[in-house]
Amino acid sequence: MFGPLKRWFESSAAATPVTASEQNAGEAAGKDAYRAGLACFNAGDYGAAATLFEAAIAERHDDACAHCGLGLVNFKLKKFEDAADSFHLAVHFRPQYAEPHYYLALLAQREGNLKAAMDGAARACALQPGFADAHHLLGACAMAAGDIDRAVASFTKAVELKPQTATFLSDLGYVLTRDCGKLAEGAGYLEKAVQLDPANPSILVNYCLVLWHQGRLDEIIAICTRLLDANPNDNEARLNRALALLKKGLFAEGWPDYEARRHTRSNFSQRPYQFAPWQGQPLRGKTLLVYGEQGLGDEIMFASCLPEVIETGARCIIECSPRLEMLFRRSFPAAVVHGASQASGDTSWLDQLGPVDFQIAAGDLPAMFRQRLVDFPRHAGYLRPVPARTEYWSARLQALGTGPKIGIAWRGGTVSTRGALRSLDLRALTPLLQRKGLHFISLQYDATIAEVSNAARAQGFELCHWPDAIDDLDETAALMPSLDLVITVCNAGMHLAGASGRPTWAMVAAVPDWRYLEKGDSLPWYPSVRMFRQSAPGDWQNVIDQIEQALFKRYPV
Repeated sequence: MFGPLKRWFESSAAATPVTASEQNAGEAAGKDAYRAGLACFNAGDYGAAATLFEAAIAERHDDACAHCGLGLVNFKLKKFEDAADSFHLAVHFRPQYAEPHYYLALLAQREGNLKAAMDGAARACALQPGFADAHHLLGACAMAAGDIDRAVASFTKAVELKPQTATFLSDLGYVLTRDCGKLAEGAGYLEKAVQLDPANPSILVNYCLVLWHQGRLDEIIAICTRLLDANPNDNEARLNRALALLKKGLFAEGWPDYEARRHTRSNFSQRPYQFAPWQGQPLRGKTLLVYGEQGLGDEIMFASCLPEVIETGARCIIECSPRLEMLFRRSFPAAVVHGASQASGDTSWLDQLGPVDFQIAAGDLPAMFRQRLVDFPRHAGYLRPVPARTEYWSARLQALGTGPKIGIAWRGGTVSTRGALRSLDLRALTPLLQRKGLHFISLQYDATIAEVSNAARAQGFELCHWPDAIDDLDETAALMPSLDLVITVCNAGMHLAGASGRPTWAMVAAVPDWRYLEKGDSLPWYPSVRMFRQSAPGDWQNVIDQIEQALFKRYPV
């Protein structure tokens, strides 16, 4: 949702563990020169510090502490190759010395070698368990690698060792809030971090998470605008501001900032194409490549702009998820559609399609076509399933008997996309599923037959669960037109139903993603979707009660 924790290298480099170096001074051969070098280093006189460390090394060439000190000087002067040489010498002469391992890890992180950075940080932690900065760096590396549990453990250890270090508190609060869904706990750390260091840009960017979950969008915009006035290249602040503006429905203001997702910790997937970016130039007679860049639901949502792209007269090539390929081919027959994983670096498939003039990420299309609320078309669905399969599913639904056929889903997302906040237990839907005269069909793509049958038996309701209808997205799309209604949490199924033009009731968390806007029950992307919002975080009962009343009005007994 928001940008990365902070600028890891810069922040970690600033937190030099000078105390540890002083403790090692007694083991340095040239103790006086070394101590004098440390004093100059801490005073910011790096030239004098280098001279003194070199004097200590001249007195004894295997002085690991002096080599590490010289490495620190070059580190601060951004002479990174020289710094690495000094740190390697320190490790060579004294393998159990934790600090040079830590700084080598920082250098590896700077160079993008995540494995070496993580290994080095872990080694420093093992050699010196009380080395808070090393635990902090290990947490940063673990989070970059997607190992959230290890990140939390490492950040927690760093905070235990240095409980008044604002950046440590901020980073722990960030990962707990964003990646673990522990909102109250994470907010506590973030709020304390702001109290300790209220002007720190990285901490303020992280603190925007707290404001987001409290619905304080105007404050996010104000903070991020202030940060951007000071540093226009602060992409984390820019993305935070974009999401707040978009959630408020300020599309013209939000889309330019939304570009910052490319440069932050977001769901954006960088593609390997090197064509000129499309920035609104006339497209008639030109070829435009549109490529998917985020999740399945995002691809479906942004595809609502494709008819307008095609209407420009461009030859349109669409690269999408393989799961969407056949559906998009039928839905956009004037375009060339190719399915490919976003992780793939293969571009050879384009060789057979002739020259490409421009490229654009799917998430950039709304900036071209959705500047105002009135720019969102009142479409009746833009996805086209296989007619024969639609007939098949229609007959299968009719075989259930008379009465409305309602699709239902209760889970969405992952831990990092706040899945816990937008999901509920199937059993919580019992008041709806027990309604007589209605036939419910599971659309929960990751549910098992056992999960559904056990809940149905325990709660006394019937729920059809047909894996062959939901294992394949094309089959789900073919099922949609024969459903009278879809009731779902915010997941890819909601996007599929809305893009198919089916009447859809979306169960929306109290603090939803930006696309669901700040308030209201209509969703501009999908005219057929009606939103039922939580009145308070975690209060699904209120949503279920609202839907139960709406069901009674729509299908009175």
